[in-house]
Amino acid sequence: MKATISKIIGVCLLIATVSSCLKYDELRENPNDPTVVPPSLLFTNVTPLPASAFSGNYRDSQYHNAIAADLGVSPPVNYRYGSASFSYGQLRNIDKMIEESQVTGSQEYAILAKFLKAYYYVEMTRRMGDIPLSQAMLGAENPTPSYDSQKQVYIQCLNWLDEANSELGGFIAGNPATIIAGDLYYNGNLKQWQKAINAFTVRVLVTLSKKANDPDLNIQERLASIVSNPDRYPLFTGLEDNMQITHRDEDGFRGSYNPNSQITVESVVYADVYIELLKEFEDPRLFKVAEPTQKAMEANPDNDVAVRMSFDSYAGSDISENLEVNGAKKSAGEFSKPNEDRYLNFTGQPSILLGYAEQELLLAEAANRGWITSNAQMHYENGIKASMQFYNVTDADIEIYLQSNSPYLEGQEGLERIHQQLYLAFAENSNWEAWFLQRRTGVPEFKFSGVNDVERFPVRWAYPTSEDTDNNENYRAALQSQFGEEVDDRDQIMWLIQE
Repeated sequence: MKATISKIIGVCLLIATVSSCLKYDELRENPNDPTVVPPSLLFTNVTPLPASAFSGNYRDSQYHNAIAADLGVSPPVNYRYGSASFSYGQLRNIDKMIEESQVTGSQEYAILAKFLKAYYYVEMTRRMGDIPLSQAMLGAENPTPSYDSQKQVYIQCLNWLDEANSELGGFIAGNPATIIAGDLYYNGNLKQWQKAINAFTVRVLVTLSKKANDPDLNIQERLASIVSNPDRYPLFTGLEDNMQITHRDEDGFRGSYNPNSQITVESVVYADVYIELLKEFEDPRLFKVAEPTQKAMEANPDNDVAVRMSFDSYAGSDISENLEVNGAKKSAGEFSKPNEDRYLNFTGQPSILLGYAEQELLLAEAANRGWITSNAQMHYENGIKASMQFYNVTDADIEIYLQSNSPYLEGQEGLERIHQQLYLAFAENSNWEAWFLQRRTGVPEFKFSGVNDVERFPVRWAYPTSEDTDNNENYRAALQSQFGEEVDDRDQIMWLIQE
């Protein structure tokens, strides 16, 4: 059974309880500067969380739009990206978690720290490019760290992930009853964390597809080793393994789209990139996620079922169109809104950080490319089934879809279809994965115009502006090394996406 973010409240209560029970002698040690923090509290704090459905980043990935012209709160999507943020604060907490795990003899936290470090460094580097790693986190010893190349960052992260899997497997074998405290996802089940480590490794490896032949990365060999050694590298086997958070009607636990968020509920409509792809494949997920347009309902008011079961009843807005045009079409009832039964409540759908459907479709891509000998069609169908089951599509409809609507194809056409299915599986979950998928593959084709403040779609974020003052020499050397000029903007092509 999935853990929920209710554990965060438990952590807060525990901190308060511990603080209130301190004895006089303990207080003399300065309660405002604690010397010992249980690693479980730090683990909760540094565990990454997913964005809930209809959060802003999913608008950037063109799943939905926000149109509330009369409220003045929803201008068009602005793709004029500025600076990203470093995650060294989280990484310092991870180092503290390692330190405290050594004090308490809790080796499991030090092992999972390798996974968490890999996660945060990958997130930073794929947004910006080269980043400090080998000289980072040294504090006063080196306040101006040099930048590691993006390739070096990925090699280190892949090594950490491999070590984390190996060490956690050994720890579980020797300590099968250990339950890790502070776990937001798996109720302390370390076996599921080991699966998550390997599923994340699959993500990292496949998203390095443009570097598949780099001998230093060993992408194909690493993937083949994972797939061919399931005992050593256990992977997700179903939706029950998803790293996901569930929601409920309590402060801090609601998703972005709920009955209390009236501006969001009023403004959100689907984007046509997503809706048209569902319609192209006559995808039954459409009926689960969207409402027919008001215009379609009014055209046939006496046959609700027929309207809802017609793909022609659904339409999305054009992200690249101006607010006046989209506002007028919305007022005329021309756009589909999120399905009320699924979303207009306090539970909505679980928010996924890393899922089984993604893993299987990425393995289908790897098999399609010839990197692994596993059956590409099997992984493709596993991924689609998992995604459709997430939306409660019936088994019968799934089989029709796989046999007739979107069957597996080989070659380049099949690769594009896998990417299309990844985009559909990422809908309103998995944070920025759909955006990175599109940057890597060009699938789907995103819409943009001058309305979105760009002439071409962005491919990165700039470094934090503080780097130009706090670490000027290394910052400018990194720009020159990567891009051949000291220009730091959204159009520079980082190593990861160079052919």
